[in-house]
Amino acid sequence: MPEGIEARLQEFDRKLRDGHFELLRQFLAKDYFGYSPGPGEPAASDRITDLVTDLKAALPDLTVAFDNIAVDAEGNATAEVTVQGTHKNELWGVPGSGDAVGWTGPVSIRAIGDRFAVRLDDLATPQRVGLVRQLRLVNPADEMDQPPHFPVVWPEFLLRLVFTGEVGDRPCSHLDQITVSDPPVSVCEQCVESDHIWPALRMCLVCGFVGCCDTSTNRHMAQHYQETGHCIFRSIRDDEGWIWCYEDDAFFDKAMLDRVG
Repeated sequence: MPEGIEARLQEFDRKLRDGHFELLRQFLAKDYFGYSPGPGEPAASDRITDLVTDLKAALPDLTVAFDNIAVDAEGNATAEVTVQGTHKNELWGVPGSGDAVGWTGPVSIRAIGDRFAVRLDDLATPQRVGLVRQLRLVNPADEMDQPPHFPVVWPEFLLRLVFTGEVGDRPCSHLDQITVSDPPVSVCEQCVESDHIWPALRMCLVCGFVGCCDTSTNRHMAQHYQETGHCIFRSIRDDEGWIWCYEDDAFFDKAMLDRVG
């Protein structure tokens, strides 16, 4: 088993608490776990450092805690990360409120030499939507019915990955195409045929096709969309409950289906 992964995560936590952002790039790999940024796309180490810098400026008492860390023989780790702080200063156009904000969610980590990489998906888990609600970018009392309004300074990658809002009075314009809800298989059969390993699975809600996610090497779900035009799918990870629409670029909790009919 590669040595020091848990210790490096704990040191990462300490540096965040102390505000030593200039050291984060010494901990983070340029690639994500299972995904390499394309031409013109920021390195993972730069993107995550910029995000943490924004959070620390707005939440001066920002803390990050890693719990339930588990490391396998190949150097892959899982943990639960809790991010907390007091919203004292402006964050992405939202004035400081003095409220305590934060989220808790799973994170997957791979050791790359003496650095570690996280999944791109883990920057976009539904827990971040909870942060959006806490910042009052949506109506917390009726979040399913009211379209969120984001300031134009909201970071583009979070806007794209976390929640882009509703189309009209619905989370997307393709809900009527949904015909299936449960996956017929629990593997990406195309990856199995080519002897590839997928980081996560997605299911087409139009026909039930199951394919690997966009952070995988083969991106079979994206290929399925390009070949069929079936644009709406959901994660079938046990710890995720979201739906994504390629056409409307919309991300929402699958529980919203019960609210819009």
